[in-house]
Amino acid sequence: MIKPHGSEQLNPLFVYEDAQHRALTHEAQSLPSMMLSSAAAANAVMMGSGYFNPLTGYMNLADALSVAEHMKTTSGLFWPVPVLNLTKDIDGIKGHKRIALRDPNVEGNPVLAVMDVVAIEEISED
Repeated sequence: MIKPHGSEQLNPLFVYEDAQHRALTHEAQSLPSMMLSSAAAANAVMMGSGYFNPLTGYMNLADALSVAEHMKTTSGLFWPVPVLNLTKDIDGIKGHKRIALRDPNVEGNPVLAVMDVVAIEEISED
């Protein structure tokens, strides 16, 4: 069998176990939340399904720029497209280490994922 890109096995991030899934859903209700863009929501679904293996989250700025310029992450992994979560407003999540990501494509904007925030990086056109 062909190995997944960048690792020995496929690493989907979706939580299948019922009790753990219910616990995360319950926790998400008390977390600060962020409305994703449609592109970031699609990226979250792809990560959850394991299609962006071996990524375990959105790329940081250094990886995104490296991918855009060289089609490789800073660690040298071939990756043709940056996987980002861009937003104009971080007020609701600033200073928090764990947040709920909301789906902009579904009525009521349900929680799509729970994310540990490693860093929030600001970019500008300058």
